[in-house]
Amino acid sequence: MLRRRGPRSRPVRAAGRAVRRRVRPAASPVVRARRALLPRRPAGPPRGRGGAVRAVRGVPGARARQAAGRAGPGAVGARAEHHVPAGAARRDVPVNGLGPALLDGLRAAGPREVLVCGGLRLSGDDALDMVSAAAGRLAAGGVRRGDTIACLYGTGAESPVARIVALALGCRFVHVWGGVPDEVVVRAMRALDASALLYAPSRRAEAERLLAACPVRVHEALDDDLYLAPATGDVDMPGVPDGASLVTFSSGTTGQNKIVAYGPDAEAAHLAAAQAMYGPPPWRLLVTPRARYLPDMFVIWTLAGGGTAVLEPDARPQRLAETIEREAVTHLMAGRPVDLYGLAEHLEDAPADLTTLRLIVYGGAAAVPARTARAAGRLGPLLMQNYGTSEGGFLTVLEPRDHARPELLMSVGRAVPGVELRVRDRHGADLPAGEAGEVWTRSPQRMSGYPGDPARTAAACRDGWLRTGDVGRMDGDGHLFLLDRTEDRLPGGLYAHPIEHVLTGHPAVLDAAVFALPHAAGRALAGVVVGRDGRPVDLDGLRELVRGALGARCEPRHLWEIDELPRTPGGKPDKAALATRFAAGPAAPR
Repeated sequence: MLRRRGPRSRPVRAAGRAVRRRVRPAASPVVRARRALLPRRPAGPPRGRGGAVRAVRGVPGARARQAAGRAGPGAVGARAEHHVPAGAARRDVPVNGLGPALLDGLRAAGPREVLVCGGLRLSGDDALDMVSAAAGRLAAGGVRRGDTIACLYGTGAESPVARIVALALGCRFVHVWGGVPDEVVVRAMRALDASALLYAPSRRAEAERLLAACPVRVHEALDDDLYLAPATGDVDMPGVPDGASLVTFSSGTTGQNKIVAYGPDAEAAHLAAAQAMYGPPPWRLLVTPRARYLPDMFVIWTLAGGGTAVLEPDARPQRLAETIEREAVTHLMAGRPVDLYGLAEHLEDAPADLTTLRLIVYGGAAAVPARTARAAGRLGPLLMQNYGTSEGGFLTVLEPRDHARPELLMSVGRAVPGVELRVRDRHGADLPAGEAGEVWTRSPQRMSGYPGDPARTAAACRDGWLRTGDVGRMDGDGHLFLLDRTEDRLPGGLYAHPIEHVLTGHPAVLDAAVFALPHAAGRALAGVVVGRDGRPVDLDGLRELVRGALGARCEPRHLWEIDELPRTPGGKPDKAALATRFAAGPAAPR
């Protein structure tokens, strides 16, 4: 599966300390290929709390359920609810960055698999060998501690290993997810003086364009030439550099993608928050690598906890259900709400064995309360919603027990441990519970700034607080209800989310979006709905429904039915595209 380098050991240093790790004899390429395709040794999921059925070692699928005394194919089964503990996040995460935690997690895994992607199964030892080989090759090419490595991520196991390579070299890492425009990536590489570019083989053409615009000293594909390179001696792992350690890009919801930098303390705080919310590691996590960076961070956090990350590029609900059952998954990073709903609706018609699951995490876009309630009814006390921003990290969590309270399904939950939230007016003064204003946050997860854009950094960060750009209100118990973006205010000071919630509360409506259109007298309130199961929707009845629930001023002047909502690369409804499409008025095509 991976090249071994002879019966010797070499020191691996992390954060100033060294350990010795035995390197096993080499295996031929043919043997490696055969190993990659072998079925894995059956094993139960990591032990953990929560009352979930644990698969019996060597007894997969339905036999595990039977051996554990459970009945009913496809049943979720009774589970104790997962709760986020009050107080601060876990304190055993190193505060000097992810490097030590990742090395500890991989060493603890040893021969146990840590990355699964199709037929490829990498153990902790395999991953460390890949890191050693790649770090040695990059160092030989001139990459030094404090340099910047940009990486065009793919959907395979080779991409998260590249993140560990950068940490091992003490290099800043620019995570370039698919969909970021070339000009934005080039601007980031120039602002950070990138010295190396790594790229998934599937993104070779993009890499060539970037190299033509911004040449770097070292450029490598994430393939066998890098990860199975000959040994070049000891690899020094000095830890993360001063300043930013991770740079990524915002989703571009309101315009061009912003370049966002995090320091090592913020990265450690992200890991601590994840462990506080999702339960003690190790996890056996299923993630579908998508356009943005967050799923890849889930992989890194899983490895740092000594767990196993299962990468499934095929996000179709049927494939996810099959993978959960086959791989005895304990944690599912479902992605956007629409992806969660697709899985839940698939399971209504095609039940699967989900008895190993302890948690299903979703977020990244506005949820539809009616569909969330239906998913919770199908999946049981497994759902957890997160709200966060590229600049602020995790902000809130809607826990599994909250999903049993219909009035909270319009909320994104309460503050994550270690996070402070405020709702403020346009002058920065705190507002009382129930009043709408901009959401501000303060936590160790906060970004260090926008590289190369000090003016924008100063506007977003004030006295340790971060302005999110989201409008919301908070109830007396600390539950946050998001209303809109500050840039997307509707005519008359209205907010989109309450109107959308009323529209999607109708049983004939699957999804909805509300936005503003140019009008002779200024801007007009408009909306679109997606019918359930292709059935026609009574648009006049929907207008009356909104008028009765929220008042005449909230009734959309224009309302159309469409087949599907357009979405941004980050998964949010693309309201700019809708406004452009329907600018012609009521006669606009369906």
